[in-house]
Amino acid sequence: MGLFPRATETFELGLPVGPDSNVYYVDPVNGDDDYKGTSPKKPMLTITAAYAACTDGQNDVVALLGNASSITLSAALVWAKSYTHLVGMCAPTNVGQRSRIFQLSTLTAASPLLSITGSGCIFKNFYIFQGVDDNTSLVNVQVSGGRNYFENVHFAGGGHATQAIDGGCSLKLAGAEECKFVGCTIGVDTIAAATGMAGMILDTGAIRNTFERCNFTMLAGHAAAKFIEVADATGVLRYLILRDCLFINIGATAMTSAFTIPTGVGSTVRILAKGCSVLNAADWESDNRGILYLDSGTITAGGNAGLMAVSAST
Repeated sequence: MGLFPRATETFELGLPVGPDSNVYYVDPVNGDDDYKGTSPKKPMLTITAAYAACTDGQNDVVALLGNASSITLSAALVWAKSYTHLVGMCAPTNVGQRSRIFQLSTLTAASPLLSITGSGCIFKNFYIFQGVDDNTSLVNVQVSGGRNYFENVHFAGGGHATQAIDGGCSLKLAGAEECKFVGCTIGVDTIAAATGMAGMILDTGAIRNTFERCNFTMLAGHAAAKFIEVADATGVLRYLILRDCLFINIGATAMTSAFTIPTGVGSTVRILAKGCSVLNAADWESDNRGILYLDSGTITAGGNAGLMAVSAST
């Protein structure tokens, strides 16, 4: 198999393949939307053209070639086709992958910039960044569809000070069900996050979602920034699993609480953080709603279990 897969080779990329599956290549430097895009020698220029060529339910793939330029979206993108996959063809770094998608600097009200409403899709190995001077573009990626899989994706929202505010987030699960995130990065550490900025928001009954070996990153500019926010009493249902995840605040300001959970969340809801650690937050969940469960070793006591401390502290 060569560097770039033919449709019959998508399974070797860890992707499903069907008898009619196609791979559409996108190159923001050398592409042309007049090409069919089925060969890396004649790729399309834009992700929107490649997505338009895909057929719902056919396990088609959009392959985004990594190079010195990004795909720049001039309009918000809705990924509504189920069993349609997006893969970055670049070095599989965890942060700032060179297969990348940006918001056009003059685009406003792109909230979310990418909305995933389809189900059964695979997203791998790319960087999606929202960093423009517009306080109406606050949600970077929103997932509403079910049973989607994300691997090595960097969700980078709040990349400008006007966006890193209350209501802003890098990732929002809005009714998403049974999705899985592996080795992803959620957040940025270059812009000071103001009051209310969240790495991820859970809303509209997000249910049975799992995060494994993911990094939540932030530069908190205010103690009321947070890594994960449950939007309201029905924001999350059943359970959310966080396994071997790191929550890293590199700001000079410590967060009051890594999680914010409102009153009224049902007694059958559980957020399970197994093998997780948080840096530079005073508590995991300062309101103690009885929803968040930890298995970390205790450094001080109670709700402070698993807090990381500098070696010089006592």
